[in-house]
Amino acid sequence: MKKKQLSTRLFLIIYSAVIALTVLCDQLSKSWMEKLLGGGNRIEILGDWLTLEWTLNRGSAFGGFQNAWLLFFICTLVGLPAFFLLLWRSRVRSVWGRIGFSFIIGGTIGNAVDRFFYETQGFFRGAVRDFISVRGFAIFNVADSFLVVGVILACIALLFGDEDGVFRKQKSVKEIAEQQQTEHDFDQTESDDER
Repeated sequence: MKKKQLSTRLFLIIYSAVIALTVLCDQLSKSWMEKLLGGGNRIEILGDWLTLEWTLNRGSAFGGFQNAWLLFFICTLVGLPAFFLLLWRSRVRSVWGRIGFSFIIGGTIGNAVDRFFYETQGFFRGAVRDFISVRGFAIFNVADSFLVVGVILACIALLFGDEDGVFRKQKSVKEIAEQQQTEHDFDQTESDDER
């Protein structure tokens, strides 16, 4: 049985939209929370354990590596193309990887936007806006949440979801030949559609 795959055009539309929505959710939530909490307000969600409180973070996700702006810039510069490549690779693999890598890209862009434009003290030295506080753990934002969920989904794909995943049953020679024929037919159909 042949596996149905997304056309390149549909893949680009869907996952560009996922990335854009991730960035939009992050930026809108930060702007909204800044208005709501910026004056030093604090909102308890689960008592003292989970609260909303406004913080400017010049470090990494969850507050580490304070003022290491060059490290963040290099990681963003190298990481974004790498994750776009992994997203592109995942287009013929499981949906877990596609969503995971889209979330990672969106979360990275969301925090990079803050570093470029929010209370900046020079190139890529802006503060990241954080507002979700878990007592004894960290204070973070929506982009950080998307990054964590994205990494978990990407790991699920790489370990279990993808056909060549680490813990997937090895395929027989016949199954491999059928898959290669399916991918060849899919590529041929795409080429015909583009003409």
